[in-house]
Amino acid sequence: MNEMDEIYPHLDSQRIVEIVHNVGVLKGANCEPNDIANAALYLASDDARYISGHNLVVDGAFTSFKSLEFPAPDQVQ
Repeated sequence: MNEMDEIYPHLDSQRIVEIVHNVGVLKGANCEPNDIANAALYLASDDARYISGHNLVVDGAFTSFKSLEFPAPDQVQ
């Protein structure tokens, strides 16, 4: 959020969250705290007993793209 505040200093936090949600590829699905908790519980469970040294990325494919289509700061209100 700190970096987004620097890009969009004229917007409040709620509007920045809306922008981030709108660039996601999983339309209608937004990361909630329980999504992160469930991933951690999975890695700590017996179901993950053969998993080691894995970075489980729980971001709804947010980091799968080389360029994100954030709106230009001067085009957002």
